[in-house]
Order: sequence, then structure tokens, then C-alpha cells
Amino acid sequence: HSGAHHSLAISIDEHEFWVVAADGEFVHPQKVVRTHVNLGERTSILVKLDRPPGDYALRLHSLRDEQMIQGAGILRYPTNKDLSNQLNRTVPSTKPWLHLNGSVINSADKVMDETKLAPFPARPPPEKADFTLRFAVNKTGPSTWVLNAAPHEFFRQNVPPILWNEASRGQTSWGNSHGFLKNGSVVDLIVENGAAVDASHPFHKHNHKVWIVGQGEGGFRWRDVNHAMGHGGEKYFNMVDPPYRDGFTLPAGEGKFVVVRYKIYFPAVSMLHCHMIHHFASGQQVILLEGMEVMPPVPQELKDKPHVEFELPPRYGPLD
Repeated sequence: HSGAHHSLAISIDEHEFWVVAADGEFVHPQKVVRTHVNLGERTSILVKLDRPPGDYALRLHSLRDEQMIQGAGILRYPTNKDLSNQLNRTVPSTKPWLHLNGSVINSADKVMDETKLAPFPARPPPEKADFTLRFAVNKTGPSTWVLNAAPHEFFRQNVPPILWNEASRGQTSWGNSHGFLKNGSVVDLIVENGAAVDASHPFHKHNHKVWIVGQGEGGFRWRDVNHAMGHGGEKYFNMVDPPYRDGFTLPAGEGKFVVVRYKIYFPAVSMLHCHMIHHFASGQQVILLEGMEVMPPVPQELKDKPHVEFELPPRYGPLD
């Protein structure tokens, strides 16, 4: 899902289907009438073509509360006529599974449960983390969202890149200068919703996939995952077969939290950010400097390239 605002519920009229992969990783299949993808997510399905040949509506419903909208495509079975050159702009009159808001019409029909997208074959998470980072999502101004103490600064055209200039890192960069995020280490990220705003946050983690090992409400009130597992937090965690994804969704509501675990397999400058475009552009992201102790030095000829001379005038675009 390459969108910037609307998470989507997806169904095919009169057809159940199997969810078989999430973010490019095979999962234990789920037979459902509805899947859903948040921003930056991918879901793979298998559909059995067991209905009479014809046109069936493929429906995409927005799951955002502020606007109930729907898009549609057509799943067309082969027939004995050549329809390849026909353009059909009419939604088929087939029977839908979902209301306009994306909820199922019949409560007995199954929808995908993303908390149970266990990897296939099994891929259990590491037993413990070497480092833990905690982040609090908050809205600190009319157009300012933060994932840490401060919003990430976009207008940095005249600042040398952080990869070779530590003074450029600021409050939204984390890595080896703090003594952690070393190559080969296991990291827990605890992200808590501190904003009294009814908005979920689809987070995307660059470079290294994450196990979504825990989620809950009431605030994360322990030092770390190990402390939680021994002090009443066991019910919030799945350390056996948690989903293995490119990112995760932090639910709406103050005090909601998600815990993800990942291993640093190679050095990288990785971004952790909300995929909602207005949250992203308002500063809700951090930079994780992973495995910098084994990162080869940046060649001087690359530093000398024109694209890092920062010649004025800068563009001052929100994504610069």
C-alpha cells in the first residue's frame, strides 16, 4: 500500500480467499472474506475461481473515520468471448461482503487477524534484547508530531550528512555514539501513544524487519521486556510466533503501546517513521545509526561530490 493517508480493507465480492504472505514473508494461511493493509504494508492472497464466469467487484474501503470512501476494480473470469479490449466503468452488481465503512455485513464472516500472521516456516524472535529504546508519540503543536523529545528537522540542506558528521545528528538520531545499536545486536523498540488524539500510527522500519512481540494499553509501565515478563506483563507478549513485518501499527488512544524486536544484520542508517504523510512531514520520525562500528569509511570522493556541497538556493520543500 503506497498511499499516504487511508488504510484499506480489501474484499472480492462472493469470493473467500487465503492470506498467504505479509510484507513478502510467508505466513500460516488464513481463509477470510476481508484483508486489510495499512500504509506501507503488503499482503498476498490466493483466490479460488469457483464462481460462475463473469465480473466481480474488487472493493477497497477506507478505514479512516473522517471519510467513508470506496474504490473498486474488477476481477474477471475468462469467457468464450474476447473481452480484452472492452473498458468497463460500471461496478458489477455482485454481492459485497462489507459495509461502506469496511466492516463485515455478516458478523460470522472472518476477517484477517494480523496479530496471528505467524511466519511460515517458523521464525521465532531472539530470546532477549541487548538494547532497548523507548519512544513516545505525541502532538506538541498544531502541526508538530514527535516520536521523541523533538520533531525531526526536514530543512537540513545546509547541514553535512550525519553519516560522516556527528555534529549533524541532533535529538532525533540514535546510534553508536550512545554506546548501543551495535552490529549483530538485538534491539527492542517500545513505542507508546502519548497523544490524546484519535489517530493510529502506521510505523515503518527501514532495512531490518521486526518481530511484533507485544502490544497493549495502559502505558508501558516496566523497565523493559524482561522486566515486564516477570511482573504481570506476560499477557501482552507473544515470544513464540509473533508476526515478522516491515513495520507495525500503533493503535489510537493514549497509553496504547507496541513492542517490536529486531536484529542488526548489517550496518545501516535506518529511518523509523510514521507513514501518515502529515505526521511524517510534521516530524514524526527518528534515525537509527545501526552497526556504525563496522561501517566502512565514506570515501572522500563521495564527500566531494556536488550533491553534498549544499549550494544555495535550497528548495525548502517538506521532504528535502
